[in-house]
Amino acid sequence: MAAYYNTNQLRSSLQELVKVYISECEECRELSQDCIDLIRHNFLAEFVVYNKKDNTIEVGINETEKFDGYPEIKIYTFPLEDIGKKVDHSFRNNTEDLEFYGKLVGRRKGIGFTSVVVFE
Repeated sequence: MAAYYNTNQLRSSLQELVKVYISECEECRELSQDCIDLIRHNFLAEFVVYNKKDNTIEVGINETEKFDGYPEIKIYTFPLEDIGKKVDHSFRNNTEDLEFYGKLVGRRKGIGFTSVVVFE
């Protein structure tokens, strides 16, 4: 059975999902792969790492405009509890992004990869 979401419902579900990711990270002291994928996707990041010592998430973003050797990676650090706001702020409404978010929400809810339908 398919799940149907409009953009606002999907955004709200994603916000709740990020809260789950944060609580899981606080409990087991590591980021889930889905959380890493979401942050990499939204920030177009090269890498995402959880820093256990500081309880922060480090996001490496390529600052180089063109490829001519080694990339210039700038590292941004966010407190774990702030990552929900950062992900929500970087939420994008285009079709490809909504499909990606739908897959994450569907995976967590046990719906399946192709059973989430997003409409305007």
